[in-house]
Amino acid sequence: MKTITTRAVSAVMVPVMLVACAALPPPGTKLTEQERAEAQKNCINQYVVGGAIGGALLGMLVSSRNDRAQGAVVGAIAGGALAYSIAWGKCLKYYSDTNSFPVADARQTAASVGYTASRGNEVRIQNFTVTPSQIAPGGNLKLSGSYYVMAPDGQQEVKVVETRTVHFFDPSANEWKELGSETTPITAALGTRRSEGQTGMPTEVAEGRYRVTFKVSALGREDQASQEVVIKKT
Repeated sequence: MKTITTRAVSAVMVPVMLVACAALPPPGTKLTEQERAEAQKNCINQYVVGGAIGGALLGMLVSSRNDRAQGAVVGAIAGGALAYSIAWGKCLKYYSDTNSFPVADARQTAASVGYTASRGNEVRIQNFTVTPSQIAPGGNLKLSGSYYVMAPDGQQEVKVVETRTVHFFDPSANEWKELGSETTPITAALGTRRSEGQTGMPTEVAEGRYRVTFKVSALGREDQASQEVVIKKT
């Protein structure tokens, strides 16, 4: 029985080791469509197969002594299936294609929002939308938001970090759980900017409620906005 169990675990461990060896491009690397698809596949596989290993070990622990080999296999399948949503969050940077650009300078922004130097450093997200609000697994979500960064000293450029994070609502725990995020550091002039783009997902992600959060950080200040999305098979 020990030999059978060892073989069952080894059967799952081998693909894990092979997938883990697949090199992923560094964040920020310009990728062709083919390279992006390959990076998505390699990244997702690393987390999904890792989930399968965790499931296999769990299956062995909860199974009886006579059924441990079968428990490892069943656990691997369950763990792998549940890992896709987590993998999507961890690999979000390879599924996202966003663009940030200025739409108004500091003078125009100050006039529009009533900003004065007495307010100090200020970061505000003016709007953020995710469409559609319901989508089938494997679809593309369109992200659009605008924000402004202002400071009293009128400095020419500031370091800004845009972060997009995905959460999943776990009904069993009745709470939101963070799956992962991707960040975009930029150097920008004071004023108003717009961020647009899209985020895809694997076709195997779990159905349920998800939340996408857009956060902007600069000058020691930050602001964020979220929108909920339902992923459901049509």
